[in-house]
Amino acid sequence: MRKAFIIICLSLGGFYLYSSGYMLIKAELSQFFIKKAWLKTLKDKHNHKPWSWADTYPILEFNVPRINKTSYVLQGQSGRNMAFSAVHLNSSGMPGESKSTVISGHNDSHFNYLKEVQNGDIIYIHDKNQSYSYIVTSINIVNSKQEKLNIRNVNELILTTCYPFDNLQFGSDLRYVIFADSISRKI
Repeated sequence: MRKAFIIICLSLGGFYLYSSGYMLIKAELSQFFIKKAWLKTLKDKHNHKPWSWADTYPILEFNVPRINKTSYVLQGQSGRNMAFSAVHLNSSGMPGESKSTVISGHNDSHFNYLKEVQNGDIIYIHDKNQSYSYIVTSINIVNSKQEKLNIRNVNELILTTCYPFDNLQFGSDLRYVIFADSISRKI
């Protein structure tokens, strides 16, 4: 009986170790393919899927130079897309438009570094034609059940992720929200 229990425990442990390793490899490979698709998009100005069965494609690249972090943003705000990268909120604007641009990502993967962003940081956003710069003006923690994002008719960037960071519990109502104002229309 004891031997069977040990075998079951080792088997379950091996399965969970394999599963988590698989997810990490999948996350890293997806970033490679998303970046490759983005580079093709920059070259020929056409949208490219990161893999043949994808129903999305990268539409933006943004980076925060102070902390040396870059993210690729996928079209379509589904949870499936967010599993691979940050996503653009469909009802929000695009950089350079007079409408808030909202980008969301998971705090345990693609947007984990948002906790390092500070007021005054510069964020560069690139679409397939132009580049834009934004300056972080505020960082707030809000309860998503009590307060909704306000999409305004102004050229601003809003980055969102779940809060707190490194939380082992799933499904928090708290959101970490970074607001950044446009510093120049085109750079």
